[in-house]
Amino acid sequence: MSLRLQVLALLAALVSAASCTVSSGETIAETKPVNQDSLRHAAQVDSIMQRLSIREKVAQLFVIEISRFPNRATKAVQDTLVKSYGVGNLILMKGPVRQFIDRVNELQALADIPLLVATDAEWGAAMRFQEYCPYPRQALLGRMENREDLMYEMGRNVGRELKDLNILINMAPVADICSNPYNKALSQRSFGGDPKLVADYASAYMRGMQDEGIYACGKHYPGHGDNYVDSHFALPVIRHSRAHLDTVDLFPYNKLFREGMEMVMVGHFSIPAIDPSGTPMSISKICMDSLLKGDQGFKGVIMTDAVQMKGLSNGRSAVKANIAVYKAGADMILMPQDVIRSIKAIADSVSTGKFPVEELDAKVRKVLDLKARAGYFDKGFNPQVTDLDRKIKEALTRDTSLIFKMEKAMEESSKPKIKAWGRDRTLLLDPKK
Repeated sequence: MSLRLQVLALLAALVSAASCTVSSGETIAETKPVNQDSLRHAAQVDSIMQRLSIREKVAQLFVIEISRFPNRATKAVQDTLVKSYGVGNLILMKGPVRQFIDRVNELQALADIPLLVATDAEWGAAMRFQEYCPYPRQALLGRMENREDLMYEMGRNVGRELKDLNILINMAPVADICSNPYNKALSQRSFGGDPKLVADYASAYMRGMQDEGIYACGKHYPGHGDNYVDSHFALPVIRHSRAHLDTVDLFPYNKLFREGMEMVMVGHFSIPAIDPSGTPMSISKICMDSLLKGDQGFKGVIMTDAVQMKGLSNGRSAVKANIAVYKAGADMILMPQDVIRSIKAIADSVSTGKFPVEELDAKVRKVLDLKARAGYFDKGFNPQVTDLDRKIKEALTRDTSLIFKMEKAMEESSKPKIKAWGRDRTLLLDPKK
């Protein structure tokens, strides 16, 4: 037998052995099953990508704000952005839920590609919509001892509330370590100053939401908890060492990323230990590429904090701010201003080769993949929200029962108490405790 035939015979024997079974009936080597859902979603995304212009692709990255009682001019701008420019995403602010849903239904009817809807529901839908029952703030929940089970249940309940409204992105959990009790911007919104507790409770809340089909967006990366300055109004500077950041502020994100967090929000604050230039994290390539994607290996969707916040926008026009977060690596641009000019500016930069088209395509695929996995491109999908009264009533029943268990757990805790009062459970914080 020739050498060639001997090699072929050996290969045939190896293939045969790889597919044979042992006496127990177990296969020695099996082909890994193909995820049919993933293949279907990829095909759906490919189909959408093929028909989008560069400008329409850029528009899919923008998340525009829908506020209560918009006037006629504001509505006209929103209609134009969705219908004529193809803006892909909305964020709902604070007000009556029925008004918001009516407006979203109108915009969904105008959209060629269904809109992905987000909101801030850190402590439940009641954070934005007055018809719902508010959960205790995170600072109170952090007083519970070893109750990840209740945090997971809260995530499930909040997930159901949002899914009923076809809101599929929650800008939560807050993963900041509040080691500074005088941090007025975050002291009520953080689970506390213990990195392990924050990681465990944020993770449980995230897993509950994601098990209900909600995309959790942890914030404010890489860690906004220890400062006196509110990034809504100015740029905070956090002067911890990299070793401190690794063991404290980044600790919750390591757990969240391991457990499959879909999205992360990068904040507007400077950390010289990460980027010595003092550049805000939201527009720092070092933060995005070396730290978030590199050291921590995050492959999900990167969201900016609101681009209009002064921590980023001071000294920058709206268009320059939007270009800066895009260039740094953000996949979704939150609450931008001057949207039409910004879409054109980014699209022109792609068309002329200043920004790689491959980079744009990768960002857009991430956004469209969220929509595909949510069923947006399946036959028969309808983005309209209906039967709202029944859904609110059922949510109130679920939430009231769980809140009672949470308040009981807080009362039984040996940790220092924080007083709360009123329907919104606003906190009286004592920095000395």
